[in-house]
Amino acid sequence: MLDFLVRNKLLVIIFAVWYTVGSASPILFYPVGVLTILLLWRKAMYFEIFLGFFFILILSDNLKYTTDFAKTFKNIYVLLLTAIAILDRKNFPIQSKILPYFLPFIALSIVGMFYSPQMFISFQKTLSYALLLFVVPQFFVNAFHNRGPEVVKDLIYFAVAMILLGFAIRFTAPNLVYSHGGRFRGIFGNPNGLGIFGSLVFAFALISREYFKALFSKADLRWIFIPIIIALVLSGSRSAVIAVVLFFIFSRFYRYSPFLGFILFLTSAFAAQLLSRNLIEIVYALGISDYFRVETLEDGSGRYIAWDFAWQSIQDYFWFGRGFDFDVWLMETNQDFLNDLGHQGGVHNTYLIIWLNTGLAGLILFLRGFLILIMKGAKNAPMAFPLLWMVLFSVMLEPWLAASLNPFTILFLMSLSLLTHPVFQPYIRGELRSTQTPNEEPILA
Repeated sequence: MLDFLVRNKLLVIIFAVWYTVGSASPILFYPVGVLTILLLWRKAMYFEIFLGFFFILILSDNLKYTTDFAKTFKNIYVLLLTAIAILDRKNFPIQSKILPYFLPFIALSIVGMFYSPQMFISFQKTLSYALLLFVVPQFFVNAFHNRGPEVVKDLIYFAVAMILLGFAIRFTAPNLVYSHGGRFRGIFGNPNGLGIFGSLVFAFALISREYFKALFSKADLRWIFIPIIIALVLSGSRSAVIAVVLFFIFSRFYRYSPFLGFILFLTSAFAAQLLSRNLIEIVYALGISDYFRVETLEDGSGRYIAWDFAWQSIQDYFWFGRGFDFDVWLMETNQDFLNDLGHQGGVHNTYLIIWLNTGLAGLILFLRGFLILIMKGAKNAPMAFPLLWMVLFSVMLEPWLAASLNPFTILFLMSLSLLTHPVFQPYIRGELRSTQTPNEEPILA
């Protein structure tokens, strides 16, 4: 961890300046932020530009007013990344091809946009999703091509550093890192956000270790996994804890046999149906009712109300939706009605959100893109399907995959890139060592 901070001390200074200026004056920050990115581009520091984007997305999830600048600047940032990737083609020789798998979904979203009650916002959301699918794999793959596996290690350490920052603030200003009845949220907007972030970093780190075994020492692994596990427990995010357990168990089975892993998935799906009917009794019997907040299990934490309302609304736009962000408009328009029923917030289910916004046709095209990529990744590494099952479970309870500019979707796209892009495959096949860059000669068999 200290090695990471020393090697990236310039970035640490830049991020500190960004936060200081942005929290003091968002208007002043915009030229400072743009100028910084342009200077980094001039120095061909593409990985640093990418890590800066990751940092801004993390800040944008925080609800404190001092991070409002990041919520706006992330839209400018993704446009700058797109311009750099397009204009500087000679420095992006390795192309990532995740976006093409989602072009049918994006096309259908554009059609739905014309039926949106907020067409301009719908256009912005559609564009940002398409651009994210383009720039994240592009910058990640090219940074790896230029600098090798150390890039992956730095990304993981940076993510863990953001979790550790929350721990540090806990001792200096505890009121800033706790919410929802004393649950730990770190620097994120809410405890569930920290839980989602931790679970996706956990998966990305475990997949990375599968590719680059010699890259991580035992001390490295302790620095990575212990803070993540502690953060997950303190956040009280039930869905994130279960998602991590699912990923870890499935990855063990899939390593030995994909068939056994699939059988385990079917068995787990069947068992989940049985457990859900007696979940309250099981939690009480295990003596973990306080941690799993049984009182919210009994009323579904308000989610059942939102899901039922969303499902009723879907019937009016079953096959084709009304564009990105229609779900937000729908919930806000009916906020008073939903508050009377006991629900505040959004839909809390990615499947229902995408169904509302793009219809069943859009949902099928969306899932098709990810499934094709996972099947492609499964040919290279046994971690592909465990990642899919973990994410499919997570997004059943959270909306993060239906949005683009957040610190969660970017992590998932990096994991997909790691599993599917050819530049990574020589490492898992043993043709390149964890200390070599893709530009070096392969080792002799």
